[in-house]
Amino acid sequence: MARKMTPLKSELIVRKGEAMPASSPGVSENNAASNANDSNRVGKVRGGTIAITVRLDPDRYNRLKGAGVRRGLTNQEIMVTALDRWFREEGAS
Repeated sequence: MARKMTPLKSELIVRKGEAMPASSPGVSENNAASNANDSNRVGKVRGGTIAITVRLDPDRYNRLKGAGVRRGLTNQEIMVTALDRWFREEGAS
């Protein structure tokens, strides 16, 4: 038996990049709204972290994914470890 779909209402439709969870632990509604409306932000803030995008060529991407699978690590864990190592080696703070 086919179930009826609930129709979408205009208030449920948002532009790409503007969608936000109905409630987010640790983020107040005012703070979440200001983050969504701030067009000068470099990344999205969630739970004390900022999301960024890294573009990789296919070879680097495949090597990253393969290393993660072999070691049981996420892309996030590998990238943060590599960035921390780079900061130490460069003396960056």
